[in-house]
Amino acid sequence: MLKKFLAMAACLVLTATAFTSCSGDSSSASSVGTSAQDSQGTSGTDTQNVEVPTKLVIDGEEITDTDSLVICNVGGFDISFDEFRYYWLTYMERLKTVGYDMEENPEETVNLLKYQIINDLVSTYGIMAYARDNNAAYTVSDTDLEDAYMQQLMNYQTEEQYIQFLKDNNLTDAAVQSTMSSYLASDVAYNSLFGEDGGKFYVAPDSVKEILNSDEAIRCIEIFLPFSAAVELTDEEKEGWDEKTMGGKLIVLDTAYGKLDDAGKEDTKKKSLELAQQVCDKAKSGEDFYTLMEQYNYESALFPNADQSYSDIAGYYFTNDYNAYAEEFKKAAFALKDNEISDVVTLEDDGYHIIMRLPKDSEYIESNIADLALEYNSANAVVLFAEYCKDIEITYSDIYDKLDINSIS
Repeated sequence: MLKKFLAMAACLVLTATAFTSCSGDSSSASSVGTSAQDSQGTSGTDTQNVEVPTKLVIDGEEITDTDSLVICNVGGFDISFDEFRYYWLTYMERLKTVGYDMEENPEETVNLLKYQIINDLVSTYGIMAYARDNNAAYTVSDTDLEDAYMQQLMNYQTEEQYIQFLKDNNLTDAAVQSTMSSYLASDVAYNSLFGEDGGKFYVAPDSVKEILNSDEAIRCIEIFLPFSAAVELTDEEKEGWDEKTMGGKLIVLDTAYGKLDDAGKEDTKKKSLELAQQVCDKAKSGEDFYTLMEQYNYESALFPNADQSYSDIAGYYFTNDYNAYAEEFKKAAFALKDNEISDVVTLEDDGYHIIMRLPKDSEYIESNIADLALEYNSANAVVLFAEYCKDIEITYSDIYDKLDINSIS
């Protein structure tokens, strides 16, 4: 049920994840500064001028000079061809991995790629723009950029090893520098806006404590049953069932559910709803809610620790501004009185929820305020950033509008 809070775009360049290499006929030489870097200050590092084959074809014509080519602009930050190419090819490979047929509907594939890429770019450059527009820090020093870049180069003993890394990960040296630069800068921006060390919009723990103890906040627990809860399992799938945790059982159920055709899924959802209604009726008739959680709940955030029982679970503390919770869930929860149980709440993206509102525990809030403040500030960051991004300006080059699935390699 819980969604992730604000996920800053991870710098995939710095991970050990390997992707299939992609080569073309022309090459893009490495350079110290991309347009995005120039917006923040470049490292000044004299690279080895390594080259990785890249290719851009628009309307059947190859674009031979891509070194200074800008594909789009997000919040005032230019996105170079090399950086855009990294995202494009990486997401194409992910689509292939999950068996997506890109050739069946090429136009839809391109739209899907663009949607995901722009979302990622907004996550990174949007937070920098947000900081800039609020007179908060978002730049990285030349020294920090150079140190990060040189640390990356030190992972490779030879130039050939570095070039192979670039090829394997859909990168050029310029893309390494620009993604590294934007990642570091977005981290600075996030901390200057929401970090506990002087973030402009940071809410101090004492203020969070006051909010969570007020009528603005709610505390609740729930029993969650996924759409797959009533799926019929084979003997093989049932093997070792009693020894599995609820999380392990959920994986088995979801896997079996995913194999069903549309009619089978609808039938299973109907049976799962019937089960959820039975559980809800038991709870409302007075059966112990924590015992029912132990028997039926699949929400991993509400599993007790090894030294706890279900009755030790604190539950969720949140206000209406927390977008980690679906609107339908919040509406049902806030409509309850203390110790009251909701009807079955259906969320279209996961399943069925039975909510019990609990009185707030001031002692728990006091002793766990550090974690609760972190959660509150993360949720607050999501709300504020999402509101800012509604109006963020994104412009696209003519080349962006003409891209097809064979344009970039």
